[in-house]
Amino acid sequence: MNIFAYTILLVNLTFVFGNASVNKPNILFLLADDLGWNDVGFHGSSQIESPNLDSLASEGIILNNYYVLPLCTPSRVALLTGRHPVTVGLQYRVIGPGQRSGIPLEFRLMPEYLNELGYESHMVGKWHLGFFHKNYTPSYRGFKSFYGFYNGKNDYFDHRDHETFSVDWWGLDWRLDLAAGESHTPLPLEFGNYSSRAMANRVNSLIDAHNFDSKPLFLYVSFQATHVANDDDPIQCPSETEYEFPNIWDVKRRKYAGMVKELDSAVGKIVGKLREIDQLENTLIVFSTDNGASPNGYENNWGNNFPLRAGKGYFYEGGTRGVAFVKGEMFKSRSGEVSNDLMHISDWLPTLYDAAGGNSKLYLSDLGSYSMFDLLTGKNLTSPRTDVLVNLDPYTDSKGIKVGNFKYLRNPEDNTDGTYDSWYQAPGPRPNTNETLTPNSTPSQVYCGPIPTDIDLSCHSNVSGLNECLFDLRTDPCEFYNLIDDPNYNEQKESIRERLQYWESVQVTPIYPGVDLLADPSRFNYIWRPWTDDPRIPPSGQITP
Repeated sequence: MNIFAYTILLVNLTFVFGNASVNKPNILFLLADDLGWNDVGFHGSSQIESPNLDSLASEGIILNNYYVLPLCTPSRVALLTGRHPVTVGLQYRVIGPGQRSGIPLEFRLMPEYLNELGYESHMVGKWHLGFFHKNYTPSYRGFKSFYGFYNGKNDYFDHRDHETFSVDWWGLDWRLDLAAGESHTPLPLEFGNYSSRAMANRVNSLIDAHNFDSKPLFLYVSFQATHVANDDDPIQCPSETEYEFPNIWDVKRRKYAGMVKELDSAVGKIVGKLREIDQLENTLIVFSTDNGASPNGYENNWGNNFPLRAGKGYFYEGGTRGVAFVKGEMFKSRSGEVSNDLMHISDWLPTLYDAAGGNSKLYLSDLGSYSMFDLLTGKNLTSPRTDVLVNLDPYTDSKGIKVGNFKYLRNPEDNTDGTYDSWYQAPGPRPNTNETLTPNSTPSQVYCGPIPTDIDLSCHSNVSGLNECLFDLRTDPCEFYNLIDDPNYNEQKESIRERLQYWESVQVTPIYPGVDLLADPSRFNYIWRPWTDDPRIPPSGQITP
């Protein structure tokens, strides 16, 4: 190749991928686990303190019309692939212990795209996207290092995971993995180090070690909080943190508030480090939950989504309307706003790709998600997204979609038993009392007044005989009134039917293989780790809804 051709090639590559060190923001993506709508101050909680999150949210853009999937694995798939999980095959339940499952290797993940734009990527926290073979683990999917755990939960202090769904296995699930197999090291010596604090310390050590003059930094921090720990002690926080909430009578809710406080403190510590080294103004910060909270004892947890309906595992708003905000210098024209523009968790990949200097329209057009970069910078005034698929489950015939202001649901329990499909207020300051919410206490609060007594709780149509419902979320964000049999909404129902038909035409068969007994951590000195040299995902087993 002659020098002229080589120069042209370099110019073209710089145009496509950008210069690694010029005017690119660091990206800090903070993902909470099972955090509820009413578990943060900026949505109006009167009992949980989240001063660091509240401050960041008030300085950024609060995303008040933002949707996630109802469960952990599907939301993380959407976030990191930029694709709806129905097109990946991980829309059904979550990846369970011993399943030879993961994001298929033909799909590229967010760090791989950002690395091409000159970033150095690290992950801290919860993975929950498969680890049966090393190639499915974070350090083989674009992250230079991974500090955290593979499964969906573990103990916050000893970091051991006791899995009881279809198996009865114990093992340490806490590790430091370096890129491309340089090291996969379990960390038993961190026994007793509370996970939110340990994660913040790891993030800050990465920040301290990074050379910001050479390349920008992408940090994906996937907190354990506020997911439950093991069944024997599900809600965990340091005792001194729990005792900061004497205004909450119920001990479970009080401990949950402590988990949120520790999460908030960890965020504050990370932000403080960025400020200390003068990188905060050059850092784009995203905060999101992966799904709604498990309320009032559901899954042994005590989060709260009130006044939104239901929670984790359900297609209702409490399970799918997510807590989120974004803050960054490039978005300062909209700083302090509450955005009601429709957005989905899968939209972060093209949005951050554009923020990093890429061209998502040119290079990511096949994802099926939308860049919100022009919307968040104020260049565009409306969201490019007009609908959000909640999810499809071909085994239970569960369906959920929002088109415009209208949301259609069929069999919205999504692999739950349906017993938590109502509205759940948080316990109050005295026995048998509830939290008192003050209307309009924050700009992003949702308030629907008292729960009506004249409503039919069932999601059912007397015309079709199906368990289906339709809500106008503009006038009824708390999903009180089912409009499915009202003939005045036939036009909306037809529009929804057309969008559902599209998504059903592009969905793929769910990946859900049976349990591989070779995964038992007792075979590896009671450590959870990849267990096979065969990277192939086997066919799904017999599904029992």
